[in-house]
Amino acid sequence: MTVLDVFLSTWSNARQTFGTGSPQAGAQFDNSGPLRQLASELSSATPGSRWSGSAAAAYGTANTDHQRVLGQIAELDQQLSAHVDESAHVVAAGRRDLEAVRQWVLDAAASVPPNEAGQAMMLPIVQKGVAQLAEIMQRSNRDLKAVGEKIRALGDEYQTLSHQKFGQGPTGLPPDPDQVLENILKQYQVSEEEMVTREWPWPLSEFKDPQKLTASEARMIDNLSLEEKWDFIQIKDKAEAEAEARYPEGGNIGNHRDAFRHAYWNALMTERFGEEWAREYATAHERKPANTAADEAMDLYNNEIGRAIATANPDASPEQLSDMVHEAVQNGETVVIRPDGLGLEWSDDIPVGGETGPTDRGPHGPADDPGPMPTPPKPKGDYDYGPVG
Repeated sequence: MTVLDVFLSTWSNARQTFGTGSPQAGAQFDNSGPLRQLASELSSATPGSRWSGSAAAAYGTANTDHQRVLGQIAELDQQLSAHVDESAHVVAAGRRDLEAVRQWVLDAAASVPPNEAGQAMMLPIVQKGVAQLAEIMQRSNRDLKAVGEKIRALGDEYQTLSHQKFGQGPTGLPPDPDQVLENILKQYQVSEEEMVTREWPWPLSEFKDPQKLTASEARMIDNLSLEEKWDFIQIKDKAEAEAEARYPEGGNIGNHRDAFRHAYWNALMTERFGEEWAREYATAHERKPANTAADEAMDLYNNEIGRAIATANPDASPEQLSDMVHEAVQNGETVVIRPDGLGLEWSDDIPVGGETGPTDRGPHGPADDPGPMPTPPKPKGDYDYGPVG
């Protein structure tokens, strides 16, 4: 067997690892188009103005979750298709490079004399060819391994999404609205922080008294410019004044006025400072000690509703945002504290001015207030409050 025969045998073994036929393309795995079309059709089935109340809110949540999951699967399909195409490209490139090395060795072999001296000349040619084969195999194996890891990671994401029930129970019906409220009470909780006193810089100190803030709130306020601090003060005052004008009945805590105030405050902060900053600050505000579980969950949830409204309507004026937040409160998209003070109710399940949890109590109330109602320990929540300021 000549050295050329040895090379061709080695080449043949390497070529077999790349298979035969056309490499499989990824288009057959991409169902993103039909999935996105289905998600679009689902969006037309949202409750809208035809159906309102807590059940509508629960169904709307399930519908939104369904659309979200379909969109995520569509995105995974596109990624899978791209990764399969990538693996096909690696295989095609490996085949092409192997063929190029084979042809180079054959061309070189044709140029040497067919005698013993020619055989000696072939040895370094074959050695170089074998080295190039090894390099191609190593590179291709490395690239295919990387693609395989990406596809396996997608498999984990597909598996996670396969457990989604789109907010539905085993009967396929919308979830129990009371269970949704219990989940909000449990999940929308954050850890406590120490309180600090912050004085406003001049000339803002001429208009605003020193305030007690959580440590995170204080850090975020300190990082604002003087102009931003003034805007922040005006936003807070506007939210309070608008809430009282919209809902003059009752006190300030646990009721529809409170729900509107928090949602509108967050909508205005989102408009001025962006969603991430508004989320971080509003969550830091709820880290005050002695905040009851119901207070905390109500505020965090309604804050989120307000930010979502502002994010979905980036060109809305403050007046338009006020109208949209008011509509959300009226339609039961926000929550209030139920009369016993220990849980939540959808804001359309209790009439405006009706009995909600005790108002002006605890850290929110006057100095002679008897204090917060006895409540069970706050559940350990997992609210996504964003980066720490």
